[in-house]
Amino acid sequence: MRGYRNILLISLMFLFLAYLPNIPTAQYWFQSGVRGSNSAAFNNGVSASIQTIYQNVSGGSFGFWVGEDLSNGAFVQIGYEISNVSGDFPQNCSPSGCANYTYIQAGVPTWFWEYFPSGYSGSSFYGGIGVNASAGKNGTFNTYSFSSSGNTWNFYFNGNIVGSIDLGTSSSGPNPPTAFAEYAGTLSNKAYMHPVKFRNLEFMQDGNFKLVPKGYSYVGYGKGSNEQLSNPYGVAEVDNYVDYFEAGSGLPILPNYTQLWELGYSLTIKSTYANISSINSYLAYSKANISAPAVVYLSKTERVVFEGWQGNGQGSYSGNSTNATVYMGSNITETALWQKQYFLNATTPYGSLTGGGWYDSGTYAAINVSQKIVPVAAGVRAVFKGWSDGSTNQNTTLYIGAPSNITAEWQLQYLINSTSQYGKVTGTGWYDANSIATIGINITNVTTGPKSRMSFYGWTNGNRNSSFSIKASAPIFLTATFVPQYLVDFVTEDEYGNPITVQYLNIDGTNITNESYIDSNKTYSISYAEYKGVQLSSNYRFSVSSPQTIYVKLPVYNLVMHASSVFGTPINATVYANFKNGTAATYHLGNNGTITIYDVPYGYVQATFSYFGISQNEFAENGMPLNITMFTPSLLFIIIAGILIIFAVGKISAVIKSKGAKASKHNQ
Repeated sequence: MRGYRNILLISLMFLFLAYLPNIPTAQYWFQSGVRGSNSAAFNNGVSASIQTIYQNVSGGSFGFWVGEDLSNGAFVQIGYEISNVSGDFPQNCSPSGCANYTYIQAGVPTWFWEYFPSGYSGSSFYGGIGVNASAGKNGTFNTYSFSSSGNTWNFYFNGNIVGSIDLGTSSSGPNPPTAFAEYAGTLSNKAYMHPVKFRNLEFMQDGNFKLVPKGYSYVGYGKGSNEQLSNPYGVAEVDNYVDYFEAGSGLPILPNYTQLWELGYSLTIKSTYANISSINSYLAYSKANISAPAVVYLSKTERVVFEGWQGNGQGSYSGNSTNATVYMGSNITETALWQKQYFLNATTPYGSLTGGGWYDSGTYAAINVSQKIVPVAAGVRAVFKGWSDGSTNQNTTLYIGAPSNITAEWQLQYLINSTSQYGKVTGTGWYDANSIATIGINITNVTTGPKSRMSFYGWTNGNRNSSFSIKASAPIFLTATFVPQYLVDFVTEDEYGNPITVQYLNIDGTNITNESYIDSNKTYSISYAEYKGVQLSSNYRFSVSSPQTIYVKLPVYNLVMHASSVFGTPINATVYANFKNGTAATYHLGNNGTITIYDVPYGYVQATFSYFGISQNEFAENGMPLNITMFTPSLLFIIIAGILIIFAVGKISAVIKSKGAKASKHNQ
């Protein structure tokens, strides 16, 4: 429908019928209803309540709707239609096509919404329809409306959005709203249209719907109608009520633009809350309904409760009913009365409480926790400590002068339970979360035989100390563990099997003496032995299952040092020796040129042999003997004498050769 003129030229029903099989092209679109006054133009939406009437139509379809042209020539409408045939209708259509077909039964009212884009002149249906019988029960009133949000127009059925479309404008421009009954897609004007009532035709301005101030009759034809048939459908007011009319057969065919109503007395509703304050005009002596919600939430923690109406004026209502009727015998003011309430948010992380909820302002609330100790889980409990307002009583009272919060405060506690097969354990019990508990056992060794015992090994949490502190951050269940031990005698030997005495043995990082108690059924490694200040490496591994003696061989050697001359004769050399442990010593080899040093760690020595000012350095380890050959003074004397003899022989030979030469020359 396009404006007041164009609205009479376009029919939704024709577009619906285009989707029905075996229906000939229609020629008439008979329309009758109301055009709003120009003061309702330049709006952002239209609304009306339309009565649902089930009725049959012999050909074409009946439609009852509200609509209007927009400022850019686009068109919108919403209402319900009644088809003369049953079949599948497209539920959603746009310029891109239709989808979601739904079955509609002939004679059954079904809501629809429709639009034509700006500049559109085709015959396709754009919009949507409800399911079969979606217009409600016979005789009931339903509200059909549309409004803009920016350039998007939203369509509503009883306040529920059923469709949306961007039409490029947010205003109707100079076009007022209309409400029509329509007989569409027909070749005849013989079908009887039971009159359908329309009421509360409204337009939206400044975000609010307002009653159309004046309504005018209009009876005409849609676009393409052959107007040789007269339009037998009329329009009339209902009992002289303001903004309440009906359209259909058997009603007066009024001249177009005949005024049907004009507002009379005003009804002023005053309310601090609920957004129900309004001023509306009504036909004199009509009845008007007033309504208020039972509760209005101002926030999540503040609300008002409706207490009643205070009326002023002839026919006004005073009482506590949320829904009432006033008789418009004069201008009437109705004031809604409210009681403010605040929410007491009473919470507890454990157990349960009573007393939270909504309270009238200025009253008192009683709050109570059901128990002081609440089991939380195995080994976990919560102990009531008090309330967040400082009260420590299990029951407390709170004045309600504003939204309030109160929380039951609890101390979380954990059970620390420790046990032992031997001795006595201390420190078990309930502990506040994150406090420190000290766990201990009063005995660490229990004798089981002459050379055997049970020895404290540690706790099941891995702690090896007989007494330790632990933070209570979870339930803790501990058991002291004991292991059997046997007395072991460690005998250390040098590389030749001779006993030696070491300072200690290091077994898996622990230093022990030659006789120690050792855990049974474990494999140990002797890492090293401390002997004469040197750590002697060992890779000896062992385990014990009874008292025993273990022999440990270590890299300790007897060191032999021997010096001789080149002639093999012993030399009583002096030896300056430096050993692995950093000690040094001086030795004299004696007449036999030999000395033995017993039990040298690693057999390691750095030695300097000295004899008559001649020195020679040597090194030995791992029991290797030091055998050296040195120059002696007698050897040096022999060498010097030999050199002198050779020199003398040379001189004599030279003299003999010189004399021989002279004799030969004389003979010549």
